[in-house]
Amino acid sequence: MNFITISRLVVSRNLILLILAGTLQCSMVYASSGKDKTFSHVNLARELYLQGVEYAKYGMHDEAIELFKKSLASDPDNIDTCISLGDVYIEKRMDAEAIEIFQKVIKINPNQPEASFKLGTVYFDMEGYESAIQYLMKTIEMNPDYKVAYSLLGISYAKIGKYDQAIGILKKRIEQDPNLAIAYSNLGLVYTMKGMNKEALAEYNKALEINPYHEETLFNIAVLYENMGKIDEATTYYNKTVECDSSNANAQYRLGINYFKKEQYDEAINAFEISLMANPGNIEAYNDLGKVYKAKGMEEEAKNFFSLYNKQLKSLQKK
Repeated sequence: MNFITISRLVVSRNLILLILAGTLQCSMVYASSGKDKTFSHVNLARELYLQGVEYAKYGMHDEAIELFKKSLASDPDNIDTCISLGDVYIEKRMDAEAIEIFQKVIKINPNQPEASFKLGTVYFDMEGYESAIQYLMKTIEMNPDYKVAYSLLGISYAKIGKYDQAIGILKKRIEQDPNLAIAYSNLGLVYTMKGMNKEALAEYNKALEINPYHEETLFNIAVLYENMGKIDEATTYYNKTVECDSSNANAQYRLGINYFKKEQYDEAINAFEISLMANPGNIEAYNDLGKVYKAKGMEEEAKNFFSLYNKQLKSLQKK
């Protein structure tokens, strides 16, 4: 008997043992009492849930969804599993499914601030700000210490033009964490939206006192100066923003716009190209590159980018 034959026999024997073990396990489950069956279902649901969490952690969202669904088939009212499934739906931008599962959690337990908050975030991402406000308010009513809900609630109010309510909420957020740069930056943004530029700059500067390299604040200041027509100041702050993160597509794009206004064409080209590398979907950058090359007298390059822009535009219009 050669080595291959022996190996096959060992594998076959092990396979038979596994099958027998599986059969024995199944027999034990079916022979058990109703209480034991329930316990077995709960254990199975827990194992499936934990596997789903691991898949979700590594970005394997479809596999995670399948495991969470199987877990819920055995334990349908498990809040942890429902919330984890909802989180994956959020990651995949499956908004309708996320809303459905979080509403299910609220039906199971009406006093569940996490599900209410996550419903608020889904509606916020969908630009359904009125619904976002409704659920974020409920979150704070259930748990006044749910700090992150204040920030999103304040911005939601600002998005529908209720600036005074937004300012009041965001000031409460600052009271909770006086050393949080983003809280001052958010408040400054609302002042900007309200046209209170002096107050906005004061809040932005408070944010920069806490963190001189706070990317969002630097970008917000650049936008404020650009809107005020202060191109040099705007360019300075857009540059500071991309020093924090050179792949910030919005900052690079706006930097390109401002360099173009200042007739610094080579710098504009560089900024637009970096912006496109970070965000190829911004088709306006192709058009802007065409304008820059045309201003430089490079007609052939300009024609190429205008052509790319028109192709991208037609492609979008067909969708």
